Amino acid sequence: MRSIVRPVAVALPVLAAVLLLTGCSAEPTVDQGALRTWQKQQDAAVERDDAVLGVLTAAIDAEQGEPSRPGSDISLHFPASQRVDHVEFSCFGNGSMRAVVRVTSASGSRAVTTDPMSCRDSPHRIALGGSTAAVDGIGCSGFDSDRASEWRLVIVGATPSGD
Repeated sequence: MRSIVRPVAVALPVLAAVLLLTGCSAEPTVDQGALRTWQKQQDAAVERDDAVLGVLTAAIDAEQGEPSRPGSDISLHFPASQRVDHVEFSCFGNGSMRAVVRVTSASGSRAVTTDPMSCRDSPHRIALGGSTAAVDGIGCSGFDSDRASEWRLVIVGATPSGD
């Protein structure tokens, strides 16, 4: 009988230690109430802005790596080419992340990869380089986030000269 009790007596503390360590390594979850508030604030900031051509948004896991395929982006394809001035990248919370923005046009495609951006300092204006030539579509992927979060890309059109 003692030989049965002893392994159980040793196994219980080991199992408890494993469970405690597992609980400590779990990634903190996103505060859904704070996220909804942030989303509403972000929507209100652009809903009446005629220069906004579109908004892309997605959730992101911590440490999600840079996408290797351009087709894995969240993207918007315009029904007719648009003149784009810049994009504005925002992310939720106090963390940081990077982004890759891909632009397609009749003349080809190009990508802009950012350095790490602080979510607290959002929005971050990202110049797409070159002129405000006609753009057929824009895609974006957030990556290298230091925590679970959400990102948002606002596509801002070029204003006609003389206005």
